Amino acid sequence: MFVSRILAGFNLEQMQALATRPGQSQSQSQARDQSSPMAGQDFAGLAGCSALAFVLYLNTFNAGFVYDDRRAILANGDVTGARTLAGIWKNDYWGTPLADSGSHGSWRPLCVLSFRLNFLAGGLAATGYHVINVLLHCLATWLLVLVGRTLLPTRAGVLAAGALFAAHPAHTEAVAGLVGRADLAACVCYLLTYLTYQRHMRSREWSSLALTLLLALAALLCKETAITAVLLCGLCDVLRGLEQSDKYRLRSLCILSVFLFCALYCRLSLLPRPATPFAAADNPTAHEACWWTRTLTFLYLPAANFRLLLWPQVLSFDWGMEAVPRIRTLWEARNLLSAGFYGSLLAVAWRGARLRSCSPVDYAAVASISLPLLRRIGSNSCHTWLGLACNCHHQLKEEPRSVERQHSTGGTASSGSSSSVPLMGVAFLVLPFLPASNLLFHVGFVLAERVLYLPSVGYCLLFGYGFGKLWQRSKGSRMLLLCCLGVLLGAFSLRTVRRNLDWRDEEQLYRSAIPVNPPKALANLGSVLSAHGRYEEAKVALTAAIAHRPHMADAHFNLGVVHQKQLNFSSAVSSYRRAIGLRPQLAVAFLNLGTSLLSLDSQHGEADSVFRSGARLQGHGVRDRVAHEEARYACYLQLGSLYRSRNRLQEAAAVLTEALEALFRPRQEQRATLHFRLGEIYAEMQQWEEAERQQRLAMQLQPQHGAAYVTFGQTLARNLISWSSKIATQEALGLRLRAAAFGAPRTTPCTRPWQMPLRLLNRLVEAELWYRKAVALQPLAAHAHANLGAILQMRGIRQEAVDSYRRALQLQPGHATSRANLARMKAALDTNT
Repeated sequence: MFVSRILAGFNLEQMQALATRPGQSQSQSQARDQSSPMAGQDFAGLAGCSALAFVLYLNTFNAGFVYDDRRAILANGDVTGARTLAGIWKNDYWGTPLADSGSHGSWRPLCVLSFRLNFLAGGLAATGYHVINVLLHCLATWLLVLVGRTLLPTRAGVLAAGALFAAHPAHTEAVAGLVGRADLAACVCYLLTYLTYQRHMRSREWSSLALTLLLALAALLCKETAITAVLLCGLCDVLRGLEQSDKYRLRSLCILSVFLFCALYCRLSLLPRPATPFAAADNPTAHEACWWTRTLTFLYLPAANFRLLLWPQVLSFDWGMEAVPRIRTLWEARNLLSAGFYGSLLAVAWRGARLRSCSPVDYAAVASISLPLLRRIGSNSCHTWLGLACNCHHQLKEEPRSVERQHSTGGTASSGSSSSVPLMGVAFLVLPFLPASNLLFHVGFVLAERVLYLPSVGYCLLFGYGFGKLWQRSKGSRMLLLCCLGVLLGAFSLRTVRRNLDWRDEEQLYRSAIPVNPPKALANLGSVLSAHGRYEEAKVALTAAIAHRPHMADAHFNLGVVHQKQLNFSSAVSSYRRAIGLRPQLAVAFLNLGTSLLSLDSQHGEADSVFRSGARLQGHGVRDRVAHEEARYACYLQLGSLYRSRNRLQEAAAVLTEALEALFRPRQEQRATLHFRLGEIYAEMQQWEEAERQQRLAMQLQPQHGAAYVTFGQTLARNLISWSSKIATQEALGLRLRAAAFGAPRTTPCTRPWQMPLRLLNRLVEAELWYRKAVALQPLAAHAHANLGAILQMRGIRQEAVDSYRRALQLQPGHATSRANLARMKAALDTNT
């Protein structure tokens, strides 16, 4: 509803206000007059471009979670509801606290909120997430067409720009990759901000300005680079012609400037920023020691990005490491591409500025001054006034209507004049890309295709402007022009559909990137193949990745996982040691190394120190804090189990107590498990009060965990005689009955201990029911039949008791209790007879 109101207001008012503008040529005015009211052809073009965007991405609906999607969605507690809603504002895009040393600093709460709404609507079914991404792309295409109508002079250019945006293959990562939703949502808010400010420039109303700032804030909360929407709006207003007497325009520009300053201050000063520099593998140029190499390479990167917009044939999910080789000398050929790119960009901007400065005078304003003079000299036109040639052709009788139109349009030419299109196109292209260009500050990537989604708006507008110019000039060969456009769109559409298939699953995605970034692609491919049980293929891929880049800790770790799954523990130990040497904070490598050492009989002593080291890693600078803490938690559990198996119960209890204090924000179920294990250890140490306290804490943290109630009931029942209190028996019974409500009695270990409290409370009928339940669950268990026989014997149901004892002896001929009870019952029977 909110978006539709904006679009409706834009369609009904913006198009009519742009019908005629001072300073346009006759052909431009005719073209604008044909398209100003939203005609059927315009709605058809809007619908056609959006439909093309939808159809091309239909094959993403059956895709899954790939690459960064797993961390941003599946492992993100802000999305899955593992953390409260307030965490969305405190954590980064990946679920790591912004204050954490390993945080990326990417604060995008609105996108995380959209993922959470997806989760509430459909859980972790990937289809719903992909549908929202495609719909956002369709909406962005629709908005781009509307933006094109405010800038481009011909309908043909507008439709060409919209179709190119819908079909461009460089958008695949942003649309098919779920984490690209940040770019999609930011683009939608960005374009809405521009359109709303266009409306504000006509009326200078406070409501439209407030809505502009609100949309700009929403764009910022979707992705940081969208803050440049405020700069774009200010530039658009300046290009209309800044006059000192226009206080309303100055007021709007001042408010935009204050908002921009406040937004930048809050984002850079109040919110935490990354404390650890990005890894050298992500952006090797930023870690380059030579200033000359850094400068030449960073100057080349925008040209490399623009090349992907021109011809997106080679695409990759990752362009880190050496995918873009560094430029080390001035004589390298790629420097010519950099010079050509910046020269072309400056030429387009200069031509637009020159056309702007040389554009015809606002003859409506001139006429308002000259017409009173014309009345005095007896003329009705300024065409031949003082012998000067003038093209305004304003007549005296047209003065009131001209002045009225001047007031209705704000008194200045709109930004949609043809002379400002190149400048606005360059602004749409350059401004959103600057924060990610590595020219102002270093970012965590060299080149990323999803970052191009918003800057491609400017590229498509420039393409539409050029196509519209050719369309106007080639009236006799328009069919050829349409054929060329059709070939380009067809090639781009086929490339987009094919590229979508690469994003369907991780194996295909990583295989597609081997020619571009072999070490990263092969390492990730090996991990995927290992998870699928294809160990030999995984070893080949990981070995090849290490050959390309020997210092990849992840590749060595994944190779160790393959060796461990193949029970080749000695090779696994060697791989894990290399991984730890390359990345000392890799806690999961310590965990797997300790597990492998335990499998080697002679290495039990070393496993203690390995688990202890992994558990105590603080993880300074780790990017995935959640995975790091999971590995530490597992190390604590393994170390506690190891001590417990060696009967070093005091040390086991100390380790688990340390885990409760040292782990960073452990999940509730993790704390419950630690308390549960501590309760078991204290019970073995016969420290019953502490065991009871720990088990109570476990039950409070996990009230639906039936096993906790059973264990607590066992603790109380074991000390029934020493406590000599029916209160304790009653409490043990109540806990066991509560565990039954959560399904705990479905296993014999949970059912077997229930009957002693019932028997002691003389509730023999209920005890018999539970014993029969145990027999039904495990009919081949001798002890179950023996227990049932005992309770039947106590109730005086002798024949069934005898049958139960005999069944127990059939299942276990040496069952002493059944044999003894059966012998006593037969003796009693003989005496009675």
